[in-house]
Amino acid sequence: MKIAIAGGSIAGLACALTLTCTGHDVHVYERSATPLRGRGGGVVVLRQMLRFLEQHGQRTRSMLAVPTHRRRWIDMDGHVIRDDPELLPFSSWDAVYRSLCSMLPPGAIHYGHHVASVAEDADGVDIRFDVGSSAVRADVLIAADGTGSRLRSLLFPGSASSYAGYIAWRGVVDENAFKRDHVADLIENMTLHRSDAELFMTFLIPALDGSLESGTRRFNWLWYRNEPDESSTDSFLTGRDGRRHHVSVAPGELSEPSLAYLHRAALERLPRIVSQLVTATPAPFLQSISDALSPSFAKGRIALVGDAACTLRPHTGSGTSKAADDAVSLAQALATPAPDVVTALDDWAARRRSAVEPLLLKGPRLAQSFGLGYPSH
Repeated sequence: MKIAIAGGSIAGLACALTLTCTGHDVHVYERSATPLRGRGGGVVVLRQMLRFLEQHGQRTRSMLAVPTHRRRWIDMDGHVIRDDPELLPFSSWDAVYRSLCSMLPPGAIHYGHHVASVAEDADGVDIRFDVGSSAVRADVLIAADGTGSRLRSLLFPGSASSYAGYIAWRGVVDENAFKRDHVADLIENMTLHRSDAELFMTFLIPALDGSLESGTRRFNWLWYRNEPDESSTDSFLTGRDGRRHHVSVAPGELSEPSLAYLHRAALERLPRIVSQLVTATPAPFLQSISDALSPSFAKGRIALVGDAACTLRPHTGSGTSKAADDAVSLAQALATPAPDVVTALDDWAARRRSAVEPLLLKGPRLAQSFGLGYPSH
């Protein structure tokens, strides 16, 4: 089949790769005019995706991760108050993104294409873009356009994401930006600090070029903080260009007042060993934590994957792996010619929704255990 994918981030590329592996003609339409780079932090290695790719003859060494040996909780003075074994292998968004791009056929990704409308009939889907391009016709359209999915809102009006009551300040900073003895306790450990309505964590991820060599890697950090006042969240989501962003502000786009607030808060409220990471980060970014759940993961010949289908709380560590599982299961569902594509997608959607329901419940429970988010979530 000819399959079009709206969205060229991890979920869209994962679907493109698995569906290409199973013989379909796949094209990705990404609204950004250029390849995405340096836009994300750390991710947990995608085990099921790696197994699938290896079964289809793809090399996956560029997705290798920095090992994490311990999960260590520290107090305000930096003293360890709990120390447990930890075996989570962390990769980086960039490493996974670059690896997926490299394994796709040349010309599979079309940049500068933002889906404006879709029209479905019994035989296919017509897709129109905002500017400059003629319509594209496909047998199947996959919505992989994120938490604020335009396609989800077109298919299911009123299914917008809802703010969960807290935000995540995030950043990535080079390991070699610090003297070794200043960060020695953070090396190859997950380090966490918790205070009232706040949770900070940091761990190492590969270098931007994928290097795992000591001294070349990067610290990825996240600082969750309750912000029940949505006017404060609105101010943080207003970038340096004066535009109010939907759910996140990308690296380099935070406003000067937001940056000043972040640095001041870090120095006042975080242990010195981790506040140094925040203040040394050249381009921190921001994510408003939201919940989004599509009424269905498919409608007709259109399937929804990744955050467009449902947004998992980041505490589950499952957002990217869930996108990979979407991709693998969808490729398996469409691997053999089906007399009725709509029925095949409908069956897949029901199975996927059942599979992710435990994670949808787990995320808010974890957040509440850390004192994060609205009590009703």
